[in-house]
Amino acid sequence: MSRLSIDENRLILDLDEEHRIPLILSFLRRSGFREINPGRFVNRRTDARTIRRTLDYFELRKVTLERDPSIEPVLREDDVARQNIQNLFQSAAEIKNRPDEDFEDLVIPEFLAEASEQLLQYQKKPILHGLTLKNSANFSVPGSGKTWMAYATYFMAKVDQEPPRVNRLLVVCPIAGFQVWEEEYETITGRRATDHIVRLTAQHRDNQLIGMLPRNYEIILVNYDKIYDQGYHSQLQLMLMSTEHDFYMILDESHRAKNFAGETGEAVRELAPHAKRRMILTGTPMPNYHIGLWNQFHFLFPNGEHGLGNDPIRFLNRCPPPPKRNRREEARVEQMLNPLFTRITDRQLGLPEPDVIPLICPMDQYQTEIYETIAWDIFQNHENAERFRAYGDFERNMTYLIMAATDPSLLGDDQEYMTELIDLGNVELVNRIRDYHAGELSGKLDVLLNHLRTIIPGEKIIIWCNFRGTLVKVKQMIEHEFGVEVRKIDGTVDKDDAQNPFDNREKSLREFKTLDNGVDVLVANPASLAESVSLHQACQHAIYVDRTFVANNWIQSKKRIHRIGMTVQPKYTILKCSYGPDDPRVTIDSVVDANLRQKEDAMNGFLTDPGLNVNEMELNYNAIRNVNEVRGDFQDIIRYLQEKFGNAQDN
Repeated sequence: MSRLSIDENRLILDLDEEHRIPLILSFLRRSGFREINPGRFVNRRTDARTIRRTLDYFELRKVTLERDPSIEPVLREDDVARQNIQNLFQSAAEIKNRPDEDFEDLVIPEFLAEASEQLLQYQKKPILHGLTLKNSANFSVPGSGKTWMAYATYFMAKVDQEPPRVNRLLVVCPIAGFQVWEEEYETITGRRATDHIVRLTAQHRDNQLIGMLPRNYEIILVNYDKIYDQGYHSQLQLMLMSTEHDFYMILDESHRAKNFAGETGEAVRELAPHAKRRMILTGTPMPNYHIGLWNQFHFLFPNGEHGLGNDPIRFLNRCPPPPKRNRREEARVEQMLNPLFTRITDRQLGLPEPDVIPLICPMDQYQTEIYETIAWDIFQNHENAERFRAYGDFERNMTYLIMAATDPSLLGDDQEYMTELIDLGNVELVNRIRDYHAGELSGKLDVLLNHLRTIIPGEKIIIWCNFRGTLVKVKQMIEHEFGVEVRKIDGTVDKDDAQNPFDNREKSLREFKTLDNGVDVLVANPASLAESVSLHQACQHAIYVDRTFVANNWIQSKKRIHRIGMTVQPKYTILKCSYGPDDPRVTIDSVVDANLRQKEDAMNGFLTDPGLNVNEMELNYNAIRNVNEVRGDFQDIIRYLQEKFGNAQDN
């Protein structure tokens, strides 16, 4: 009889000759077993999951596998751990289901008395939920005080009698969030942030310096870009594993780590087991459908207690994006995860609905010709051309079509694209783009200019553009036409005073937010400004020159001016490309609009809140997005093109 046992910290399988069949041998190889002697297989993993998987497989194959007494303690310990987790989940669910008004006042250790008193009733639930669950998710909308709630949970966890204990805080967040975490710390504790908080920068890259940081600082802030850099990553692991310090690790804007196949996603999974407690903060856990949930919850529960399985590909197959969505399976996932997160909604904040105003932007003849040629090229080649099969080319071709609808001169700035067109023999299109590049004003920019004439001067405005070429042109156009100061923020602008004391992001924001200082217009890229920034007290009008399929960019950018404390109803003006005022033909802007609405609806269903928010990721050809997400977006374009050109192809 085949037998499973543990000896010398090894899982040992003695396999009868009759069971040495190809299927079983293949399973053993996949599971980490190697044959050291004829019929004897060894696995260095002795965890309960590996044991149960092995037992379950042999039972499924109807092969009798004797269980040595040595494996029983491992299984019993696992059973206890599973029960404890279920008890935690049940307790967390009970807290989540309690009405907000049932929670008594909280006295938060290390908070100033007035700070504790300022905690709003609906903020108490996420704090107690996080304290109870140990590893928790807060999906509250921007402006709800997630940073305050996270600090409160951490300070209460420091004195929590229930293990695991913590005494240090590691926050992974965008660079834009550093200032927020520092300012909020000073507000709620009355202490100087510089005495207790350190930003992990290039000067700390030395191995020993990173290891020494927790001795001098309680709170360490690190940017997402650094956690997958090998020089930082390995040292962060060692820091988290220190016996001297016990870390609470928080992912702020955790959707940045949603892609399990990306460097960031892999890095947080490797760091997670070494933190004593963990928390994720984001208003947009799944901006591109349910697959975005797996990596974030796997960070919270590295042993798979979240119930989503340990294989992200299998989870993707269970919950694929459109057009193959499985709503029944999605509902099961949503029910399973419901106890593990809390969310404060727009409704709880009492925020009014924003005023959304579409502005139709007719294309002229030349822009129409360029747009139609690019659309036709994509339609003709998407099924069989090799260049359309690669993930990068999906993204590129979606981008080119949006560029053509926004401002065809952008295409002339892309030398790679122009060279590609020449190589393909499309010289006519190249000449059209170059002629347009020489001085044409696109339909969108013409409408934008006319619209601005009605509101400048008079109010502060933020203008969102996804393409840097558009940012530059809009800035120059406004300065020339109106003689006003315009601040521009994109990926080329230094982040803070330490990088450039004269021209940086933080300085531009301070000037824009300061009333009556002459800076009334801010042009920005959502990829650079859609996170961790509050503009609502100075600005209530956002204009969108273009939007992309990246739902993060669109929804999170809205939340920069739609936040608690705003003085008037916010206004979103959306420029939409069209063939003409009375022309019913659909353009790519309408496809993008429908795509974004679908993604919002999907997340609304999960979060059960109609007022949603999301975050940014820069639109470029190398953006870290799951290929399956991009395929779904590309399919929306193909369906649009098939409806547009189908009859023409038939004829």
